[in-house]
Amino acid sequence: MIAVCRTTVLVLLGLVVFAQSQNENCSKPVPGPNMNLKDSFILLETFPHGSKVSFACAVGYVTAGGSPSITCTSGTWSPVMLKCERFNCGSAGEILNGEVDYPEGTQFGDVLVASCNTGYNMIGRSRITCGARGWTDRLPECQVQACDPPPALANGDYTPKVDEVYFYGNVIRYSCNKGFVLDGSVTAVCSESGQFDPRDPPKCTFVGDVQCKDPGSLQNGERTAGFQPPHGYLSTVQFQCNSGYILNGSGIITCGLDGNWSPRPQCIKSTPTPTTTTTTTKATPPIVPSKETTVPSPDTTPPPDHANHLKWAIPTVLGIIIVAVICLVVYKKKRGKRHSPVGPSLLAVRMT
Repeated sequence: MIAVCRTTVLVLLGLVVFAQSQNENCSKPVPGPNMNLKDSFILLETFPHGSKVSFACAVGYVTAGGSPSITCTSGTWSPVMLKCERFNCGSAGEILNGEVDYPEGTQFGDVLVASCNTGYNMIGRSRITCGARGWTDRLPECQVQACDPPPALANGDYTPKVDEVYFYGNVIRYSCNKGFVLDGSVTAVCSESGQFDPRDPPKCTFVGDVQCKDPGSLQNGERTAGFQPPHGYLSTVQFQCNSGYILNGSGIITCGLDGNWSPRPQCIKSTPTPTTTTTTTKATPPIVPSKETTVPSPDTTPPPDHANHLKWAIPTVLGIIIVAVICLVVYKKKRGKRHSPVGPSLLAVRMT
C-alpha cells in the first residue's frame, strides 16, 4: 500500500513539473548580425511557449540563405539560421571623356569617385554612394571646355574663324598685313582654363617704324660689313676679331623688332693649345685557334723528271771514263820511258 502511494505522489509531481515547463515563457530573442525582428514582435519583451517570430535583414543588407523564423520551446528559442550580407550595387557604368573609380568597393555604403579628362568639365556630382537599392545618383557628364574668340588683332588677323566658341585643343594662327611684322607667338591654343594660351596676343609692328642705333665698334675686333645707316628691321652688321682673339658668338648681329641688336658677340683672347705627342701602340689581337677542320690541299709540285736526269748522266759518265783511260795510257807511256832506257835495243836483238 505504501509503494502504491509513493508511485502516485511521484506521478503527480511529474505532472506538476511538466505543466510548469509547458507554461514557461521566452525572453526577447537576440537577432543575428545585421538583422532585426519583424512587425510587432519588436515591441514585445516576453513570448509564451510555442511562439514563432521572424527576422528581417537590416537596411542595406539582403538575405543570403537560412530560415527567417525561430520558435520558443519551453523557454528556449531555436537557433537563428538567417544570414544577411551587404547589398552590392555593382558597376555604375562608364563616363565618356572621363573615368569612374571604386576605391572602397561597390557594396552598401561604399562611395565611387568620378573624374573628367583634361580639357573637360564635370556636370553633376563627383562622389556617389551605394544605397540600399542601388547608387544614390546618376553618373555625371564630362563636357568639353570652350574658349571665347580672341580679341581682334590690329593690322592683322587670325584663322580659322568660328561663329560662337572654340573648344579645348583648337589652334588659331595669327598673321599681319603687308608691311607689318608679327611680334609674339604665331599660334595660340584653347586651353583647359577656357582661355587661349598664350593669353597675351601678339602685335603687328610696322616695319618702317623699327630702327636700331649704330652698334658701334667691337672691342678687340672690327666691323667688316654694315657700315651705312639707317639700320632697319632685319638689317645686319658683321664683325671679326683682331689677331690673337677668337669670336665668342655669332659674327653677324641683326636688328630686331624691339630696336635692339642681337646677338652681341665678344672677342676673347685665344690661348695656345699645348701640343702633345701621343704614341699609339697598335695591339695585336691574340690568335684564336679556329674550330674548323683544315683539309690538306693536294700537292701541286710536279714529280722529278728522272728520265731527263738519266739523259744527261750517261754521256757525262762515259766522257769521264774515256778521259780517265787516255790519262792512264799517257801515264804508262811516260813511266816506261824512264824505267827502260835499253828497251829499243833489246827489241832489235830479239827481232834478229
